[in-house]
Amino acid sequence: MPTSPESRAIAKLALEAAFERLGNALSPPKGYPEPTQKELAECYRNALGRLHDVRVAFEIDPSL
Repeated sequence: MPTSPESRAIAKLALEAAFERLGNALSPPKGYPEPTQKELAECYRNALGRLHDVRVAFEIDPSL
């Protein structure tokens, strides 16, 4: 089923935001506290989920 340009744009923006959050968790900006393992895991799972959303939105076949 084809996806719309809007759903693709939303998936890309969500992925960018999730990766930025993960990056900040892995290397906190100056003045920010170190994240807990639970917070790191949440950021990782969120980024992984958003990556899946991009795969679906762009109809990427993961078997290739």
